Order: sequence, then structure tokens, then C-alpha cells
Amino acid sequence: MRYKVWCSTKDKSLHLLCGDGREAFAALPDAIRHLGPWSGGAEGEINRLRLPHRSMLAEQAFVVIYAPVAQLQLETVAGTHALHPANTECPQCKGKARVPMQHGLRDKECPRYGGRGWIRSPLA
Repeated sequence: MRYKVWCSTKDKSLHLLCGDGREAFAALPDAIRHLGPWSGGAEGEINRLRLPHRSMLAEQAFVVIYAPVAQLQLETVAGTHALHPANTECPQCKGKARVPMQHGLRDKECPRYGGRGWIRSPLA
């Protein structure tokens, strides 16, 4: 299944998300359809939509979104966990759980690890 995003030509922050095709747009309630005129926009697979948009689309067959184009994020990002700062390599010990002290003559447990290990996400 695919989706299509329509952008209102009156208000550039008003977006309509519905199924792809003429019949999906024609099946919209008149009140929603007359918020336009609408111009076509992005398309994609429904499976890639963020969960809130996907669930609303399944429940009511359309989603009305009011957001500027720059803030409109419909699809999930593949590597979201890899970008989170908690999932990067520890800057002090570089993932070894030990940090040098006294100019490298001794080492001690990394204070950031705290004996728990560094949080890393599985790479997909």
C-alpha cells in the first residue's frame, strides 16, 4: 500500500495524508476535501510512515497535519538509535571501560561507564 501527501495551496502548513489514487482522494469527506485546493506532494510506502500517522491512516483513512514543510517528518529514519548521543562510543575510554591516569602508568574504571557498560544499539 502507498500513501500520498497533498499540500493546501491556500495555507502551506496544511497537509493531507491519504491513500494513493483518485478513489482514495474521492472517498474523503467533503469538509476535508474543501479545505483545499490541494496540490500533489510526496508519496511513499505506508509501512515507512511514523506510527502515529500510520495508525490514524488505518483508523480514518486520512490524516490532516498542520506543520510547516520544514518540520513535516512523515517517515521514520532508519538509523535513529545510532544518532542518539548515548549510543556513540564513550569519549573518555573509547569503549574499553578503563581510562588511563597518572600519565598512563595506571588505569582506573571509566566514570562514564560506572561499571554498567556503554549503551549501544544493535546495528540494523
